[in-house]
Amino acid sequence: MRLLLYEWCCSGGMQSESARNILQKAPLEDFLREGRLMLETLACDAEKNADLNITVMIDATLPATEVPYFSEHITVEKIASSKSHSSLLAMASEADQIILIAPETHSILFQTIIAVEQAGFGDRLVNCPVPFIRAASDKQTTCAMLAAAGIPTPAGCTLPAGGSLPTGFRLPAVLKSRTSAGCDGLITIWDRSDFVTPITGSRLECHVPGIPSSVCCLCRADSIIPLLPFEQVFTDAQQPVYIGGRLAHEDYHARMQSLAVRSIEALNKATQAKAHGWVGVDMILGSCDEGHDDRVLEINPRLTTSFVGLSRAQHGGLIHPLLNHIQGEEINIGPWNTEFCEFSVA
Repeated sequence: MRLLLYEWCCSGGMQSESARNILQKAPLEDFLREGRLMLETLACDAEKNADLNITVMIDATLPATEVPYFSEHITVEKIASSKSHSSLLAMASEADQIILIAPETHSILFQTIIAVEQAGFGDRLVNCPVPFIRAASDKQTTCAMLAAAGIPTPAGCTLPAGGSLPTGFRLPAVLKSRTSAGCDGLITIWDRSDFVTPITGSRLECHVPGIPSSVCCLCRADSIIPLLPFEQVFTDAQQPVYIGGRLAHEDYHARMQSLAVRSIEALNKATQAKAHGWVGVDMILGSCDEGHDDRVLEINPRLTTSFVGLSRAQHGGLIHPLLNHIQGEEINIGPWNTEFCEFSVA
């Protein structure tokens, strides 16, 4: 099977107009560090499956210090300047399966998936369908759909670009772009002087105390398999930065996995589309043992950074189970080596 791996940051996305806007917020190295880690882990994991012929797209303009490293068994296709879009479609035509990673920021993930589908290669994508991605990429839409289905989410509202902090909104609060990835543009508002006028459509939500966590799932139309839950690690700042993850305490696993599965099922129903491939659910674990004050923050319709820790903890890797699962086959996930779960992107 011919497998194409595309990670937006390392595969040419940083040449685009969208990247110019993104790079106003953080240096290139910050984005490439996480993208390179994910792509190297993904290729290493896929390589454990002898049946796969793996091709990786790499931006030929990357600084030498930022170029991902792969084994000699991986085919590397270097992408010339401004050729990311056309090269992706050309290589998609020669692939049997495509794993595509891109941020929700500025609708990059949505638009890239649309381009591949319109070119006639949508059935090769190991990604969620467009209606699911459209909803999950918008944090306000996601929370509204989840809340309507009885899934607990933080209380919140939308703010337009240039909007002001609503009078009487309970603080502390969190302001985040409606379409973003990670902590891109996220600000914690402890008092009204912390508020920064948003430059794009945003969601303002009540700050929920607890443990920031995530659960990743392997998804197909009739099956959602939750994997090991993770605790997310951030810097302690008004504008936090995501720096890695570690295994969540085992006492929380069952309730986290249940909440993740219910959340994906709710978005499946609301969008009338079934999650497909790798999906991550971010949540806050409250102090109540029964989970009554847990809250779902967002759903990531793509491969997430937690893949790094999860892959390391599986001797046989996770790409083989992922591909088998979406093809309707039974999968066997081996015992987890939890000593290798912790990872850092800093």
